Amino acid sequence: MHEMWKGYMNQLLKTTRKKQLAQCLIGADLHVALILVAECKVTSFTGVSGIMIRQTAETFGLISQDTKFPFVPKKFSLFIFQVHCWKIILQGNKLTSRNSGL
Repeated sequence: MHEMWKGYMNQLLKTTRKKQLAQCLIGADLHVALILVAECKVTSFTGVSGIMIRQTAETFGLISQDTKFPFVPKKFSLFIFQVHCWKIILQGNKLTSRNSGL
């Protein structure tokens, strides 16, 4: 599934103009993305990485390598994911208004 997501992101990045790239990434589907929590107001989540399996308006639900299921708050958090050579940093505060539909 993660490989399919990488294909989706590659296509998205190829078809998006540079001026629209930031808005495109904020609106991209991040389900099955491998995400690293670079910073979090809940310090125990800082450094956690995993596959994003659930998104709510306020959290990302990850499954980590040790099969734990942390729900990381978006607010006051920084998330990093990578697509090819691009390392993308998302500010959780910009993501809290997204309607997840879940």
